[in-house]
Amino acid sequence: MNTGSVMALGIMVGVMIAAFYLTRKGRKKESEYDEMQLKIRAKGYQIGFYTALFLIMLLVFAFEMNLITFVTPGFAVFAILIISVTVFVIYCILHNAFLSISGNAKSYLGIISMVVLIEGIVTVRYAINGELLENGQLGFGGGAPALMFVCFLAILITLIVKTIRNGKEAEE
Repeated sequence: MNTGSVMALGIMVGVMIAAFYLTRKGRKKESEYDEMQLKIRAKGYQIGFYTALFLIMLLVFAFEMNLITFVTPGFAVFAILIISVTVFVIYCILHNAFLSISGNAKSYLGIISMVVLIEGIVTVRYAINGELLENGQLGFGGGAPALMFVCFLAILITLIVKTIRNGKEAEE
């Protein structure tokens, strides 16, 4: 395993620990989702699942037709899974089902901002050192941090915009 893979793995483990911390913290407060939020989250899971299914079918077709040569097959599947989770999270944010009833957006904004910053720094480092591509293909080494940066940035922007919108609606 090269240094980039170890770094990407370390960052992913850090994200999982942060997610675990947030879920444990949420259990202590006994915060839950109301019925409407649960329905929206179920619809979000469905949309995320169908996104993954569609992208996997598209990927199989593209690999069979030799249309995709710029990414490794393993990274392509990883990207599809991360993209489908991102679609689910963004759907839930847009429909006010990401945070529980007593959820605090500030803690999520802080953690997601930290992930975006770290992944952005790692991606820039890979780009500067010319390590984004391995043998002409985007793999886990340079691709995972870049993908995580883009997906978490999309989530962060969506959460910021939704938080601002909700704040303005509450004032009115």
